Amino acid sequence: MDENIAKEYYALIKSKISQGSIKTALDHADKLLYNFPSDPCGYYYKGVCFFALENYDMSLKYYESAIKINPAFAKAYFNLGISLYMLQKKDLALINVGKALILFSREHDSEKKTRCISALRIIGGENVNF
Repeated sequence: MDENIAKEYYALIKSKISQGSIKTALDHADKLLYNFPSDPCGYYYKGVCFFALENYDMSLKYYESAIKINPAFAKAYFNLGISLYMLQKKDLALINVGKALILFSREHDSEKKTRCISALRIIGGENVNF
């Protein structure tokens, strides 16, 4: 895979998402996956797009595909957990955000660890202790 081309797609997709051009971002994610079908980030970004469209079932599919390709993809676990929470599947949401926390801890990413802890407290309420 030509990483520079893939990174250009990532930047373009993120830009379109931040501009609210979700359908355009989805088109670019499709092109990314067409050119790089084994790139977990392509599936991740499609999941982000479907989440933004509030299509949480579809977002699950793409986050799971990203994780299948890269089982250490912390951001995909986090977003999978949030999508599950939006579908009121709290137990599965806790499991996946918890996996993200573990992975972010291994990466020494304290900002994302803090975000995971906050999400776990929101999802689990009083049942979550650290």
